[in-house]
Amino acid sequence: MSSESVVSGRQDGMSHRLRGLVNLVVGAVLVVAVVFALTAGVGAIWSAVTSSSSPGASAAPAGGAPVTPAAVALKMTIDAPPVGGVKGSNGMVDEAYTPGTLTMSVGTTYDVTILNYSKDGHTWTLPELNVNAVVPVGSSSSPSVTHFTVTPKKAGTYQWFCAVPCEKWSMATNGFMRGYVVVKA
Repeated sequence: MSSESVVSGRQDGMSHRLRGLVNLVVGAVLVVAVVFALTAGVGAIWSAVTSSSSPGASAAPAGGAPVTPAAVALKMTIDAPPVGGVKGSNGMVDEAYTPGTLTMSVGTTYDVTILNYSKDGHTWTLPELNVNAVVPVGSSSSPSVTHFTVTPKKAGTYQWFCAVPCEKWSMATNGFMRGYVVVKA
């Protein structure tokens, strides 16, 4: 064996050991990073769970300002024939938002969820409350889910509507593709 091959063999061995050491260090750093990320996430979740107050309670932080209460959840569905829908005075079963009327209070924040079981896209539009929520296509087995929040500032009765043209009768009839929000003082 020549002296060159002995030196080359030692360098390959050193290079292999060096690569192994680098891979070990990189792996250890990744493990530490993952463990840190997981414990930080669990810590944040634990902190959120243990610091929440009872429902309806309003805690005050060190600065003395009240914490904004959680939004009130409201749910609407758009049911479509043949599985659902609503029979109208026209004798037909049509797609309909249910409930057609929502009741809210001035100054309260609402988290509205719309489940669309229809193969058609819709909107839930109420200009007086600055809402124009797009409701994507869904299906009878997998509804689309749309969320928006609204905080009414003035009492009154407001008409919402779907701005996507569909069946003419449904568009013109309360309780189908239009309805009301009654805001109480």
